[in-house]
Amino acid sequence: MRRTKKEFLDYNEYRDRPFGLKWGTAFAMDELMSGIKKNEAWAIKEIQPLTPMSREEIDAVLLESFLYHKKITLQRNTKDEFGRYLENIEGTFTGEAYDDYLVLEDTKIYWSDIRHIEKKEEEKWFTVAFSDDASIQPSLHSKQNIQELEQIKDEFYQQFPEEE
Repeated sequence: MRRTKKEFLDYNEYRDRPFGLKWGTAFAMDELMSGIKKNEAWAIKEIQPLTPMSREEIDAVLLESFLYHKKITLQRNTKDEFGRYLENIEGTFTGEAYDDYLVLEDTKIYWSDIRHIEKKEEEKWFTVAFSDDASIQPSLHSKQNIQELEQIKDEFYQQFPEEE
């Protein structure tokens, strides 16, 4: 069987881009749009200043973090070039502290740069709600439903015959 050569003619004088060029352009556009969204999120972020703490209060929180392996959140007293506070540092304090600085998550932080420090409250895995709707509650915990289940159980329950 002999096949004829397939020819594709342009429609309405429109010449489509080659396949490789389409994919290259789509990838570049995706990178561009994700970069724009990331820059926009960075530009509109606003970190609220927390109350300054004394060295004794800071030491108390660090001691608790070290002894009980609790995570802490540290706000620095440093601002960026736009006058916004820098991102908070989170981590567990390993006890590495010196006269003029401490180390938190491999970051050297001077005592004078610490504005506020607090324990990070984390939710336990068993207290996390599956739904944001607070009206949804398990129905088996109400007394009425438990009584209905007891009645159904009593109605259909048959004892095994006793062997004599």
